[in-house]
Amino acid sequence: MSEALNLVHLLRPLIDFFKVGSQLFMAGGADVIKKIIDSGADVFLDLKFHDIPKTVFRAVSEAVKLKVKFTTVHVLGGEEMLREAVAAAAGSATEVIGVTVLTSAEQKTLERVGIDRSVEEEVRLLTRLALEAGLKGIVCSGRELVTIRKMEKQPDYIIVPGIRWEKLAGDDQKRTIDPKEAAALGATHIVVGRSILQANDKLGLVRKLLSELKKDKL
Repeated sequence: MSEALNLVHLLRPLIDFFKVGSQLFMAGGADVIKKIIDSGADVFLDLKFHDIPKTVFRAVSEAVKLKVKFTTVHVLGGEEMLREAVAAAAGSATEVIGVTVLTSAEQKTLERVGIDRSVEEEVRLLTRLALEAGLKGIVCSGRELVTIRKMEKQPDYIIVPGIRWEKLAGDDQKRTIDPKEAAALGATHIVVGRSILQANDKLGLVRKLLSELKKDKL
């Protein structure tokens, strides 16, 4: 946890929004979220809840208490679960974001679990379901951005992980995209994790990213 908080301290002048995933949450729990928020930054709590509806309601309720800006659920959990998640966050500053198809997945991944639609079709279907259930945002790869932006009803938030300038050693991300292209295609938020974590000059890489996106801060 201390390593993560040191990184927040280093990058805080340039970044206003930090993701806390399952590994960091298991290591630091609510305390790491509180410390990031106390630094003045927002938190994207990415635990991808996928459980029975009432359990997800309670989990999202706890995320709301932590005052995170975004928290995630798997859209594959179904409409009832999604509606419970939305109900749990109602009236709060926390937005529930629906994860469509993980960026580590590809066509054969879907086929192995019995889904015969293309990845693009599956993302479109799940996005529609998320919006119908009351979610305002989704997570998808950059490869589906054009499809999402052609939909009649679109999410307010489209979060794109798998941001890469180049292939990283040991990378398990399949559907990647570079940050400039993701922004141009309509991503509202991008998630840049491993590229920064593995960089020798982390501040330099973030400055490069800001320059490419023509932004002062992320």
